[in-house]
Amino acid sequence: MLPLSVFSGALGIRGHTVLFVFISLLVSLAAGSAEGLESHLQLRLDLLKKSYSKLCSEFTNLAHNCSVPVPNCYECPDDKWLLVGDQCLLLETDRNGWLKSSKKCEEKGAHLAILTTTEQHEVVEKEGRMLSGFYTFYWMGLTDIEKEGEWKWVDNSTVKNTRWKVGSSEPDNNLSGGKEGEDCAVVDSHTQSWYDVPCSYLYPRICQMDAKLLK
Repeated sequence: MLPLSVFSGALGIRGHTVLFVFISLLVSLAAGSAEGLESHLQLRLDLLKKSYSKLCSEFTNLAHNCSVPVPNCYECPDDKWLLVGDQCLLLETDRNGWLKSSKKCEEKGAHLAILTTTEQHEVVEKEGRMLSGFYTFYWMGLTDIEKEGEWKWVDNSTVKNTRWKVGSSEPDNNLSGGKEGEDCAVVDSHTQSWYDVPCSYLYPRICQMDAKLLK
């Protein structure tokens, strides 16, 4: 490779001016690259969502015309929510007690998450790792506050398949956290395991709502 001095001598005054402008442009682009990349990715996401809606609509019409089973396509309120099947999940990292967390979900037209599938737990794990490696525990909509030992989801349905921490005594209603015991449940986003804890403890939360059916 030729030394830079060879090119510098051959450029002349006008060449140096052009080179300076070019380098300045590169520096400017580099400084704004992060902001520009975010804007570009958001634009791509918006376009993909529009394309998805259009393709889904066309496919549904085609299925009607061909007399075959019509697939269901869904969408969530915005890109902060995660579409999992026909449900939308939202992980929020501000920390509150279980009751206040439940109210914050209700303010969004949602409820604390009812995690019943492996796919939902896997999505929570991946999103939890992206948000922060620190907040591993999230409130979900599971409690036995009405009757000790009778765990129910916030929609009053009983728990069919549990994910209590394997190899532990969970749920153990341990009184070390206070005389009220442990009547609310969190999910460890890293291990996908459940723990019972005092409802007054402060944790982030997972909200859930039905996804909107696209027509």
